[in-house]
Amino acid sequence: MELEFLGTGAGQPSKQRNVSSIALRMLNERNEVWLFDVGEATQHQLLRSNTRSRKVRKIFITHMHGDHIFGLPGFLTSRNFQASETSDNGRPTDIEIFGPRGLKNFVINALKYSQVRLQYHIKFITAAPGKIFEDDQFVVKAYPMNHGIEDYAYRVEEKSTAGQLQVERLLDLGLKPGPIFWSSQNRRNDHFR
Repeated sequence: MELEFLGTGAGQPSKQRNVSSIALRMLNERNEVWLFDVGEATQHQLLRSNTRSRKVRKIFITHMHGDHIFGLPGFLTSRNFQASETSDNGRPTDIEIFGPRGLKNFVINALKYSQVRLQYHIKFITAAPGKIFEDDQFVVKAYPMNHGIEDYAYRVEEKSTAGQLQVERLLDLGLKPGPIFWSSQNRRNDHFR
């Protein structure tokens, strides 16, 4: 996993810093990217990076202030034209958007009044304190913040998985069999019979 800060400016962009947006690049783990906030000009920041919009599968919005959401309609629209990575049905992959109440109406109305028709589906999930997403690899929890409006911080946790001892590699490094080998293998390894 890698974090890429696309914008860390508060309230308004500056020449050196764009407004809020962070990309969590999980290309090795699941070949996708999750965005946290989409301030205006996030698309431009993505063009300057190695992160591709078509890889974005989930978006988490912290709160409804403009510097965190004004880039979202444009991002969704541009992503519509990036069909080089498609789902099985030949259209861009669907996306999930997590965020506070009102976010769904904001996005739907922005797309409606600009007459955008997306080729992919958006699933909106209204954030609430606690677990808001879980699959076999990750859990995302939302924590309420004190910001004057409904606001959430998100915590992404990777689930623990059992590791696998690479015996061949240890032998190549010159390590000798011993108690650590046996306890991690739960059975006698064929290499040591």
